[in-house]
Amino acid sequence: MRPIFSQPSVEANMTPSAPSVERANACAAFERLATRLRSAGLVWAQSEPGHVRWSLADDFLTSLVADSAWIRRQVDDAAQRWMNGAPTTPEQPIPGCWLLPSGSRQRSDGVARGVAIAITSKAVGSSGSLRALCQSANLDFELTRDLLRSEPMVTTREIPRLAAMVRLLRPVALRPTGTPAVEALLRAVESTHRCVRGHSERTAHLAECLAGAAGMTAGECRTARMAGLLHDVGKMGIPEQVLSKPGSLTAEERSLVNMHPEIGHRIVQGVGGLEHAVPAVLWHHERWDGAGYPHRLSGEAIPKIARVMAIVDSYDAMRSDRPYRQALSPEHALREIHCGSGKQFDPELSQAFVRLLGQQPALAA
Repeated sequence: MRPIFSQPSVEANMTPSAPSVERANACAAFERLATRLRSAGLVWAQSEPGHVRWSLADDFLTSLVADSAWIRRQVDDAAQRWMNGAPTTPEQPIPGCWLLPSGSRQRSDGVARGVAIAITSKAVGSSGSLRALCQSANLDFELTRDLLRSEPMVTTREIPRLAAMVRLLRPVALRPTGTPAVEALLRAVESTHRCVRGHSERTAHLAECLAGAAGMTAGECRTARMAGLLHDVGKMGIPEQVLSKPGSLTAEERSLVNMHPEIGHRIVQGVGGLEHAVPAVLWHHERWDGAGYPHRLSGEAIPKIARVMAIVDSYDAMRSDRPYRQALSPEHALREIHCGSGKQFDPELSQAFVRLLGQQPALAA
């Protein structure tokens, strides 16, 4: 891999009085580290809470990282801590996978800072996390392992030096993900509610995986992913103080929140190319037993894509912190899905979801 980054000038930071030999040594040391950085097999991201953009979308290593719900959640959590003023030091939230902060301040375009993700040789070892990462990204383990071994792998002992170098760099300019229409809608809603973006991206990945596990076509799986990104877009019409309220909602506030599927429906149906996602946006809060909203549909009268979305949306919501409660454990959230089978959720799809997460535990992260 050849990461693209903005290289700071060492000479610009040297005082005029510094001896020329010291300057030459500093430049040489910087260039040696920069050379190693270029060949280190790092994946670059821009990150702010709930919003991650990845570099080199066609590269296999970036695919491993960007398609892994496990890594996305860790990057999102780290970005939230960094935004709140926590020390920006290297982190190893996943065995063999390091997050290295890039840049020291928020960019003028609103991106908090960059992140470099290093998959080290430890992850590829017999006791490493690569197999679980491949499962969560739906990639072939043996092929990915062999490709990584052909790369100049980062070792754990190199992390402090690489982290020191990465910290000097400005976040790289990365291209947006997804279609322009979806990107524009997500940027609009996240400008009002930061939590929506991270939840939507995780839900999109789970929706695509569940659709595949349920035997839906490749086109339906792509639609499920698109619907996951867009299902909460209607929340841009709900006041922030209502969505962030730590206590119980009043009846009036609950009525406001329950309007977001219809608001989202009005937004999405007017955007060309997103027609297939409309049913999931409008009906992802309907229940199998008919007690949902906004139209109290029941059973198979609810489009299948909306039934898929109801499960994955509920699961990720339970796995996320909310103003009124802490996140539930994966085991607790799965029990809730199982208990809701045949009542809140489509029984066949809920059972398929429980099996899916049992077979691919990294998806439950």
